[in-house]
Amino acid sequence: MKQEMSKYTENDLKTWNYLFEHQYSNIHDKVCWEYLDCLQQLSEALNPHEIPDFEKLNSLLYLKTGWTIHIVPGLIEATDFFNHLKHKRFCSSTWLRSEDELHYIEEPDMFHDIFGHIPLFMNQDYADFAQRIGDLAIKWREDEHKISQIQRLYWFTIEFGVIRRKGKIKSYGAGIISSIQEVNKVNNRIGDFNKYDINEILNRPFNIDTVQPAYYVIESFSELYKSLNKVERLFSKAA
Repeated sequence: MKQEMSKYTENDLKTWNYLFEHQYSNIHDKVCWEYLDCLQQLSEALNPHEIPDFEKLNSLLYLKTGWTIHIVPGLIEATDFFNHLKHKRFCSSTWLRSEDELHYIEEPDMFHDIFGHIPLFMNQDYADFAQRIGDLAIKWREDEHKISQIQRLYWFTIEFGVIRRKGKIKSYGAGIISSIQEVNKVNNRIGDFNKYDINEILNRPFNIDTVQPAYYVIESFSELYKSLNKVERLFSKAA
């Protein structure tokens, strides 16, 4: 698939501008500094004034961490998604929500995928963590239980992860960063905030249709990467 920039309309640009500026002004003191730093590094291709061109983003991403954006029509099978992660490709749709869906959509659109996810792939520790999650998933792709556990890990980190910074809880998960409701909820410490615990995360189901009730707090992105050593040991022991 290819992103066709000529197909975006003035309304699309208006929607993108609104979403970017509205959310950016809301998150600047609520998310981790790494996200904001990475967003700044991508500013020539990721800003409120233009629909993001994936080719421009890819050139910046690949130069920094070796990652690229892989275009998909929407949600894809878990093993296909993880295979792309294994090969340093993050899947994104190219469609943008309509004006009457500004604050809620049923499945991820380009704003969630690009504004929420892509900046932190400029951070090497985070990018390495995502790649290794993909690697683990493909290694154990024939085991449905382990794939479900990896999906839980992905959910509570890459989608809904939070990090401690100077005693305060900051967001880094894309599902939080791309949602005004979620990022404000975390900032107000509404919910169950737990110590990052691999055993608990691997065995905790999640619901995609509700505001999140629980979060796991990391201290650094390197902690994420190192925690996968324990995941591998647990999986190997259970094999």
